[in-house]
This record gives sequence, C-alpha cells and structure tokens, in this order.
Amino acid sequence: MSSSVFEASDEVVNEAAAACARRLANWFGGVDEAIAALEVDPADLADLALRDYIKCRRQMTLKVYMNPHAFSRVILKQIA
Repeated sequence: MSSSVFEASDEVVNEAAAACARRLANWFGGVDEAIAALEVDPADLADLALRDYIKCRRQMTLKVYMNPHAFSRVILKQIA
C-alpha cells in the first residue's frame, strides 16, 4: 500500500499561517487574546482556523469560476 505525501512551498504555508493568525485575532478581538486562547487549546483552535481558511479559499475559487468578470472588477477596484 502506498502512502501519499503532501508537499507545499514555504510561501503557501506562510500565507495560510498568516491568514489563520489574522482570523484568530479577529475572532478574539486582538493578537494578545488570540495568543491566550491558543495557549489554552492550541490544536482545536488551529484546526478550526485552518478549516475556516480552506472554506473561504474554496468559496473564492467557486466565485471566480462562476463569474470571472465580476471577480476581476472587484480585484481591480481593490488595486486602484
């Protein structure tokens, strides 16, 4: 039986970690509060934040697939 290996670049991992950290800070009202919550239950909160990050990425991917022109307009507005 073969086992699959999941590999990701450091850039992707760092981006996901930063997004999860921002999510936790928003959920708990600040960085210090998020750190305190992570110290109490690190595995569950990290898992929850990562699952939420993945869910948001999937939603964004679906939106782009379903209506790429509207997504392009939103991105262009953010850039300009």
